[in-house]
Amino acid sequence: MGIIKTVIVDDEPRIRKGIERLVLSNGEEWEVIGVFTDGQEAYDAIVNTFKSIDLLITDVQMPIMDGLTLIKKLNSESKDFFSMIISGFDDFKYAQEAIREGANDYILKPIDREKFQLQLNDVKEKIIRKRKEEDRLRDIQERASQLSYSKQIQFLSEVTWNDETDISLMEWVFQFPQGRYKFAHIDIDQIFTKANEVSSSELRTWHFAVENIIKETMANELSNQGVDAWIWKNDNLSFWLLLFDKEINRIDSSFSYLIEEYLLKLKKTIRQYLKFTASIAIGNEFEDLSLLPTMRDQLLSLIQFRIIEGNNRIFQLSTLNDLSSEKPSIMPSSVYKYTEQIVNALGEKNEADVSKALFNFFQEMETLKSPLIIQESIQYLCIRSINHWVENDGLAEDINMLIEAFKITKKSSNLIQLKDGIKTWMIRLVKKMKEINSSHSDPIHQVKTWVNHHLSENITIKKLADNVYLNPTYLCEIFKAQTGETVLNYVTNARLKKAKELLEKTDLKIYDVATNVGYQDTKYFSRLFRQWTNQSPSQYRERYNKLY
Repeated sequence: MGIIKTVIVDDEPRIRKGIERLVLSNGEEWEVIGVFTDGQEAYDAIVNTFKSIDLLITDVQMPIMDGLTLIKKLNSESKDFFSMIISGFDDFKYAQEAIREGANDYILKPIDREKFQLQLNDVKEKIIRKRKEEDRLRDIQERASQLSYSKQIQFLSEVTWNDETDISLMEWVFQFPQGRYKFAHIDIDQIFTKANEVSSSELRTWHFAVENIIKETMANELSNQGVDAWIWKNDNLSFWLLLFDKEINRIDSSFSYLIEEYLLKLKKTIRQYLKFTASIAIGNEFEDLSLLPTMRDQLLSLIQFRIIEGNNRIFQLSTLNDLSSEKPSIMPSSVYKYTEQIVNALGEKNEADVSKALFNFFQEMETLKSPLIIQESIQYLCIRSINHWVENDGLAEDINMLIEAFKITKKSSNLIQLKDGIKTWMIRLVKKMKEINSSHSDPIHQVKTWVNHHLSENITIKKLADNVYLNPTYLCEIFKAQTGETVLNYVTNARLKKAKELLEKTDLKIYDVATNVGYQDTKYFSRLFRQWTNQSPSQYRERYNKLY
């Protein structure tokens, strides 16, 4: 059954020694971990030194701190233990107070040896029952935790599978802890070249091996660093990783540094044991989990920088700035000159000037003999253009536009097609920049108005952010700062408020009410309605009709 850790407190040396002998003679499971002369001394040791105790045997009257005060103070510290009071006074008030403080026995001096051993056996049985109950509760909590984790993985998987997850279907985010998160995408580089050469069973074996390496390195690098993690599959040898910082007092930058160090080690370990390289995309820190669909798209775009930078790298949002500052050495200097002319025209948001500068740029392209240099020159132009946008209208950063430009350079079969594609792309960039300047000065008001006019439609953070030309993360931050609630809460509130109106003023069926406010799943709508109003839609309608 394990050791029964016992503490003895009595100011009389002879009685202390006698109690200790009686305890130790009662069986090998009994251990006296501390013997003290007064309550204060015992209190300090129990609170500061001993992790836990099972039984406290204490005299009532002692100098400095008496036994009843000792028990009371330990109870206030939420210490969990059994206690036995020993006293030379047959006083009902002492006994009554001892029982009130949870003492199991009130023993009078001189101590009866046989009776004391019976009392110890009784406490032993209680300790055994208590430990069994604690083991049972731990088992229940562990199984509940495993179930909760599995359910959370299911939610996370769904949000990364679905292209457009309506924000009101993400109420599950409240099941996760609040605080700082990092989101990463891990992709084995060689899978596309190897997939046709191996069987599906071999792919599954590789997948299992990569997943094991992720989990093992996480256990070694992060489990003792106050980081929780959720891992789930994206595709063959491709994984998502959500990391949470449990250390609320950690210095801001140290969490990101810790995760970057882990990912570097993970990449190295995968190469060491599997001979594969891995590319990893990682986003900035964030707190609002309803941003996950947007961040998923961001990471999938980031990982495509493999096209330029090559495999076996970690890509972050700073990659965009890094690429802009790195000029490929094989390009002629004239490319830089014409690129800067185009960027300056972009700054003026003048389509005619941009078209003219592009004409000069492509005249230079026609003089180049190497397709590789042409491709790198156009990629450099696009990177500089997007980076200019980020620097001047950073809140409207759209990394997907850069990916589109890279696809144009890859798919174009001749220079004319390439020129037309890039010109169309560049003019679209100018128009977006103009739209940002002319947009409403109060984006929060604009978001609220848009939501209330589109309640029946699919609403995502990206749609809201695109509507006001803001970065999704920034939109969520300023929305919470200015309104005191998250975008998710606002959308849900707006939809349920409209649902109440429809229940009050129309005879629409519950299914029709649900679809009118953007919920295709009536059961989900009813569950959410009850969760927010403490009554079902039908109960709400019935009570409203009775009142009015």
